[in-house]
Amino acid sequence: MHSTTNNILVSLFCILSISGISCKKFLASYSQNKSFIETTADLDELLVGEVYNKLDNSIPDMWFTMDDDVELGKPENVTYDGLRTMNTGYYYWQPDPAIDNEGNPINSNSIFAGLYAWIVRINTILHLIPDLREKGEPATALNRISGEAHFLRAFYYFILVNTYGKPYKPSTAANDFGVPLKTDPAIKDQFASRSSVQQVYDQIVADLLLAEQELSGANTTSTIRPNQAAVQALLSRVYLFMENYEQAVLYAGKVISNNKYRLVDLNNHIAGNNFLIRNADEVVFTMGKDPFPVLMNISQDAPANGFYRISDDLAGIYAQEDLRRQVFFIQTSKGYLKLGKKRKDLNGTNDDVSAMYLVRLSEVYLNKAEALAALGQFEEARIALQELRKRRFKPDALTPVTSEGAVLMNEIRGERRKELCFETHRWFDLRRYGVNSKYPFSKSIRHRTYTFSGSAHVDYGYYELGPYEQDAAAYIVPIPKDEIEFNQGSLTNEPRPARPRKQ
Repeated sequence: MHSTTNNILVSLFCILSISGISCKKFLASYSQNKSFIETTADLDELLVGEVYNKLDNSIPDMWFTMDDDVELGKPENVTYDGLRTMNTGYYYWQPDPAIDNEGNPINSNSIFAGLYAWIVRINTILHLIPDLREKGEPATALNRISGEAHFLRAFYYFILVNTYGKPYKPSTAANDFGVPLKTDPAIKDQFASRSSVQQVYDQIVADLLLAEQELSGANTTSTIRPNQAAVQALLSRVYLFMENYEQAVLYAGKVISNNKYRLVDLNNHIAGNNFLIRNADEVVFTMGKDPFPVLMNISQDAPANGFYRISDDLAGIYAQEDLRRQVFFIQTSKGYLKLGKKRKDLNGTNDDVSAMYLVRLSEVYLNKAEALAALGQFEEARIALQELRKRRFKPDALTPVTSEGAVLMNEIRGERRKELCFETHRWFDLRRYGVNSKYPFSKSIRHRTYTFSGSAHVDYGYYELGPYEQDAAAYIVPIPKDEIEFNQGSLTNEPRPARPRKQ
């Protein structure tokens, strides 16, 4: 990296280091010395080196342990407590979930700090672009950099608001609390406060619409840097969450009709291969390298220590004829399933994908089908859904879809759960289903637990998450305590009720 870029990184971002230091001063962005960025190449290096997520380790467990797709596995060890050091605060939906079983803070706070650190850097990049335009730097390259920056900022805010804010409900979004919104690099002597859900989503949409324009001429074939199709695919997701179904259909259609991507046909899948790699035909965008997620990729059939496994609830919704059952999962000697979307070890290679930042064509078809069903266009919704299903079943096992209304919506959501499991969708989906204005859905979730008796691990009851309408606060992850303390009352969390163990 150029020395000029190194200088600006030191002056702008040293306090916002993702490892070990909180992002509690993310609103106090650093003053800009624009002379450090002299060329488009400098700016591109800053974008690639300091804004793109390059996760090389497991992404935080919280997105995979709060929903109904996981269960705590029973350790086989009979000589010590294999659950003692597990991080079960999120799994049990505790008031302060960022505490492990021994009362120690866990590192999930870093995701909040990390996302805002990247946002601060994006704001700086976007702030520097006009000056480089005035200097006569190549417009095409600057448009691409600006488009990628807007896309990434939108993606990061989408994750933040769907983790730490309320779900988008059209009738109340203007008043519901979201997350702090920061889009300029100016220093302001003020503490952070939550913007409304509506304000955050409006910014997400604005960024993506700009990115769509700015990336219209970008001719990239890489899946690790966004192109216009990636922007349009994410827009179809965002509009679906906002219940703006017409726009969700429009943008899903744009991705499908460009014919650049195609659904992977599991009828042609070679047993033992990975379903997902970076350049798979249906991968539109991904970044980072994580073990997808490591907590589900248990290496043994009967681990001695604590682990999470595929829930019986999820395993039970796949028909025996569904090819995803064989491709997405591996059956253990104990009779339960472990995740098999990535079977061969790709971690650290150029073929790896991330579960968190993954956009693929199958989701786009599901976005379109759900939006069409919500609009009452049932035949079109069935067609979109069946385009996916006929590549997930053998031809002689493919059943027709004939339902409509709420029954059809439930089928589409069921297919979404089966197709996108452990790709950071399920928890966000459960939140938005709970506030959906046309087809609301919520459920109680039970997570079983175990205790060590001194000679074995035995059943110890369960914790229960109520339906969204009864237990809404538990569907919102608390902002880390150090952020709350630093902001001296201007940034608050909604109280989460104590959650006792039940028998």
